[in-house]
Amino acid sequence: MDITISADDRLLWANTFMDGTTRAFDISDPFHPKQIYEQRIGSQLNMVSQSWDGKRFYFTSSLLANWDKKGADDEQFMKAYEWNGQALVQSFAIDFYKENLGRPHVMRFGAFELYRLAAQPSAPGTLVGMKSGWR
Repeated sequence: MDITISADDRLLWANTFMDGTTRAFDISDPFHPKQIYEQRIGSQLNMVSQSWDGKRFYFTSSLLANWDKKGADDEQFMKAYEWNGQALVQSFAIDFYKENLGRPHVMRFGAFELYRLAAQPSAPGTLVGMKSGWR
């Protein structure tokens, strides 16, 4: 099982490995969570990563090699979806077996701009990404 919470703290997404399903729960009222969406992504589903704006989701299938399903149910993929507020719409998929890439597990896709700012040198005592002179 893997979970992720949207940046606005409104949705919690939960993946369940054995049935390959992701579910979205409205947690805007944390004392009364409500499942609002469900979709089967594949025969097995493990990790989920989402974009900072909560519009793109990346799902991977591998739990651990020894625990992955066997035979036809042993899918090894990374699938990308867009969330339109109502449903997940598949953008693309990579079959890791077909591409001879091994087993996908954790994949993190973040905001490139954050990494670019962190790589810029800053004057002593300034926060990363802040203009010099800000203290």
